[in-house]
Amino acid sequence: MMTIIDQKQNRDGVNQITDVLTQAFKEDPLYQAIFENERELRRYLKLMIDYYNKNGEVHTAVVDEKIVGVSIWNFKGMPFFSLRSALTSGMFGEILKFLMITQIKSLIKLENEGLITERYHYNREHHYLFMIGSVMKGAGQTLMEYAIDKFRDCPIYLENSNIKNNRIFYERLGFHPIKTIEVLGVSMDLLTNSKGEQLL
Repeated sequence: MMTIIDQKQNRDGVNQITDVLTQAFKEDPLYQAIFENERELRRYLKLMIDYYNKNGEVHTAVVDEKIVGVSIWNFKGMPFFSLRSALTSGMFGEILKFLMITQIKSLIKLENEGLITERYHYNREHHYLFMIGSVMKGAGQTLMEYAIDKFRDCPIYLENSNIKNNRIFYERLGFHPIKTIEVLGVSMDLLTNSKGEQLL
């Protein structure tokens, strides 16, 4: 049986989540365009997990005490990850580790990706799904159904950089694209489950 755990993660949980998301995103077109290798991707994911574990919400799908899926949420109204917000959260060591193993060109691409997606970010009050990934069939849907039920007070917004594999998944959950943009040569859907939004 699959269970959703909605709580802050300990070190073992963070390590399991890093494993799951590295496996889930190593073939993602956008992250392949940004990072030179899996080691860079893994260190980036670890940094994001550490940040959102302190400053957002991390939901996990668990089977037999093993994490098989993860969704990471930005608190409504809270600033997104930045070096400043991470340093304010006391994450100097984590940032230093990330910078030490990440090539300059990967850092530049990551910064460019952030600038592009922020420009188009949904400008109405919303819950932001920063990332979702799984290594077991059904985990992603279970995580999304939990979040849709929890976050009923306003729409959910997300960016899908793997349109080929994930567009139908989100449409079945009631999401629709409000715009499709190109980031580093990768097409990305900007989606919401707000009923009033139209494709731009």
